[in-house]
Amino acid sequence: MESYLYAIGEEREPRFDYLIPYNTYLKDKTRTYKNDIRNPKNWTYLEHDDQFICPNGRKVVFKTYKNKKNTSGHIQSYKIYECKDCSDCPLKARCTKAKGNRQVHLNMIYEEMKTKAKRALESEENAEIYARRKVEVESVFGHIKGNRSFRRLFSGGNPTNAKSVVEK
Repeated sequence: MESYLYAIGEEREPRFDYLIPYNTYLKDKTRTYKNDIRNPKNWTYLEHDDQFICPNGRKVVFKTYKNKKNTSGHIQSYKIYECKDCSDCPLKARCTKAKGNRQVHLNMIYEEMKTKAKRALESEENAEIYARRKVEVESVFGHIKGNRSFRRLFSGGNPTNAKSVVEK
């Protein structure tokens, strides 16, 4: 997320174009994920009521906003939705592990970034660049790790705050 925000810049004017896959990019493309009832993206969303309809036809309504600070110190804002009553739902075991009602936590900024990233990664002109990047760059990291005995490289957040950027 922070990589996307950096690429966009402070004024939401892009500093540069980016081809950064988000952490579930490949998983999102699988048939299993597209048919998983736990995934709110597979539910009906009623924009005018700001609520979801779960696979069992129950309303999952907006409850509150919440801010969370991640490990690098970046604050993320979430919208939290909750089902009114999951107690006798026959799909509950497949839908959630929660003891109470099913909740959905959505980071709307991150969802917007993922949509833009997916569109960029799947455009015809960028698909070739992204495929080439994986081949060219990954071999360099393989060389560094294998031949130079580096085992971990810091890849996220703010490296100036990291204790160790590279560990041998």
